[in-house]
Amino acid sequence: METNIHSNKSYDELTFADNFLFCKILETNPDLCKQIIELLLDIQIDHLEIPQSELAMQEAIDSKSVRFDVFTKNDKQIFDLEIQTTQKTNLPQRARYYQSIIDVDNLNKGTNYSKLKHTYVIFICTKDIFSKGFPVYFFENICREDNSLKLKDKTYKVFFNASAYAKIENKELREFFKFLLGKEATTSLTKTLADKVDIAKKNSTWRHLYMTWQQTIDEEVEAIVESIVKDACEKASQKSIEDTSVQNAINALKLGLSVDQVGQITGLPIERIKELKEEL
Repeated sequence: METNIHSNKSYDELTFADNFLFCKILETNPDLCKQIIELLLDIQIDHLEIPQSELAMQEAIDSKSVRFDVFTKNDKQIFDLEIQTTQKTNLPQRARYYQSIIDVDNLNKGTNYSKLKHTYVIFICTKDIFSKGFPVYFFENICREDNSLKLKDKTYKVFFNASAYAKIENKELREFFKFLLGKEATTSLTKTLADKVDIAKKNSTWRHLYMTWQQTIDEEVEAIVESIVKDACEKASQKSIEDTSVQNAINALKLGLSVDQVGQITGLPIERIKELKEEL
């Protein structure tokens, strides 16, 4: 998850597709998390550890940290579920970095590489980030010279496009995506999720956490905006000083002062004054 300028939704306006409820509901309902992963990937999972929401990981002190929306695993597999309702162009790069962080965390010093688990980095998007019209984009490493030859490095990056739900044959998955887009819950899974959302709206602890979370983001956004404005003002001020110095240098050169004299007066580099003299 990356911090975004949010939509200023009130807690009562949130849906399962909103990051906060998506994380909280799946973290507190492991069976639902397992069911959704099985549905998305069309696989059977023996068991899962308790899902962790907004799990932070960092490879090194000076490296970029990541915060996974919903992270869970078992003895053989690791799953990272990300909900994405805004159009982003850097999701493939994010998936790559998330994968690398997971690998480092998964493999202890001295452990054989064969112990790396099958890892799925899954982005559930409400929009088509690749603009090809597919409901799902499943990536794994294959040989360019022979597409039937797979690298078998156990890494998979999957991007779902809920907006193309009509192209999905599996009714359960199709209705799940429709539900994410705000349509009526019609299946056992989506009705259960709808009930969980209704229950969440009555959870005073979650409501308080959301308000605190929202306030934190507002403060982060305000700090970013202030930094941008300050930087722009400083650059504008510096440019104004430089423009004034250049104009003073031009005027001094026109009066016949030497390059060295103009340098002493304006503080401009000698090379810059020579360039201005040549332009005159």
